[in-house]
Amino acid sequence: MQKEMRVGDLLIQKGLITKEQLMQALEEQKKTHERLGQILVQKGLISPQELSNILSSQYNIPSINIENYALDPDIVSLLPEQFIRTNYIIPLKRTNNTLEVACVPPVNPEVLENARLITGLRIKPYLITENEFEQALNKIYNLKARAEQVISALGGSETRESVIPIIPEAAGEDRSIVGLVNSILSDAISQNASDVHLDPSQFSTRVRYRIDGIMYNSINIPKEISDSVISRIKVSAGMDIAERRRPQDGHFSAQYRNEFYDFRVSSIGAKYGEKLTIRILSRQKMLMPMERLGMLEDQYEVFSRLIKRPYGIILVTGPTGSGKTTTLYSALSTINTGTETIITLEDPVEYDIPGITQIQINEEAGITFAVGLRSILRLDPNIIMVGEIRDLDTAKTAVQASLTGHLVFASIHTNDAASTPIRLLNLGLEPYLIASSLIGVVAQRLVRIICPNCKESYIPKESEKETIKTELNFEVDKLYRGRGCALCNFTGFRGRTGIFEILEIDKTLRKLIQQSASYDEIKEYAERSGMTTMRKAGLQKVISGITTLREVERVVAEA
Repeated sequence: MQKEMRVGDLLIQKGLITKEQLMQALEEQKKTHERLGQILVQKGLISPQELSNILSSQYNIPSINIENYALDPDIVSLLPEQFIRTNYIIPLKRTNNTLEVACVPPVNPEVLENARLITGLRIKPYLITENEFEQALNKIYNLKARAEQVISALGGSETRESVIPIIPEAAGEDRSIVGLVNSILSDAISQNASDVHLDPSQFSTRVRYRIDGIMYNSINIPKEISDSVISRIKVSAGMDIAERRRPQDGHFSAQYRNEFYDFRVSSIGAKYGEKLTIRILSRQKMLMPMERLGMLEDQYEVFSRLIKRPYGIILVTGPTGSGKTTTLYSALSTINTGTETIITLEDPVEYDIPGITQIQINEEAGITFAVGLRSILRLDPNIIMVGEIRDLDTAKTAVQASLTGHLVFASIHTNDAASTPIRLLNLGLEPYLIASSLIGVVAQRLVRIICPNCKESYIPKESEKETIKTELNFEVDKLYRGRGCALCNFTGFRGRTGIFEILEIDKTLRKLIQQSASYDEIKEYAERSGMTTMRKAGLQKVISGITTLREVERVVAEA
């Protein structure tokens, strides 16, 4: 990169300009302080391509046409914006450990070295003109107007300055992108959303919220903005912004309106870009007292009795998003009196519970549920929680722990309580081990609560009366629904509650399990002995005016 001749001398030597033209350009340079080559291009004395060729030969660095590069915001963001603007250098492409960059001459070796230190990558420079650099900057960073339009559409009259910052603004970065990210997150929290989905399409990215279990459209973000929005979220979550195809997970925590939230971020490459999902977890809502979970009175009594047993396995079952972790945390908080040692194995650790040792699963480091469970048994715990039983190895270790005097809590994926022993059999556990260790199963779902602000009674249809009469043997003359108002976003619902069925393993059930009884036999005995099914628990909440019949039928099918 050593200069043998000055740019002006090279241009004269090539016959592209005269000495008089060079002198005139130098005089103008003293006044405007612009680069000499740029002045000559503006005067029409040389073309941009001729300037690039001269600069390339001067610095012995190849020149490129930057328009041939699809500038990727993720790659550009490998260098801070202020560094890019100050040093006239812009990242173009990453290949393995090499970062290709475009530079405006004169090329300063210190700038290239600083770029290497910032990115940790080998720097391969190319030359571009100042005009090309400015055009590239406008293409990448001229997002403010579009971002402000999206913020306005998202929050109405709410401006960026009035949005409470969830993600802090870093020095030198585009405030409009940070403002847009904060607007999306604050809007989702304000609407009580549990998840935010960013779904890429060909020309835009659709933002959707999951509110009380139902997906709702929010806004569409233009494509040129959405890549920067996704990159900013990934940076906050500690994810690799250069990796856009491989699945990634990350998280960050923040305080918003005096409440603490954890944001779990997952991404994966899709046809038109990255699909991103953010799960919003409120610490206050997760650490919920057991009496607020939504169990019926008799179910609460059974569950309270089960969690006070000295040993055995209690399984909580249901699909993803049904509130299993909340139930487990509530149970542990109830029995966490400080007189016993409680250790959990989680993936991920959702919230910190004071007085409890919580261990994060790390499969890359060899800490799986089975390995972790075997290890913590040597730490003299009284109570153990296993985030999920996924395989036979984990199931066997959990059974052994319960048979050696430990109370074990765990989650497992089944449709209802009666199918859980069958699931354990399918995993490969021996029937006698299940029968001797399992003491209770809690199956659950979440149903939406009728909005208290617009709740109204109505005379039910004959079909609704017949359903409740058949299943609960109860005559109804009125039911309740939400009319729809601004507070519930005109859905008629606001918030969710659990509906449960709790299977307590007694002597007869132990015999049935040991005999490898069928699902129908287990369920028939459980109902005959007094177990309230999830559907009946839901219907009781219908006649109590907590939810609607249609909502229960949406969540729990007929038996």
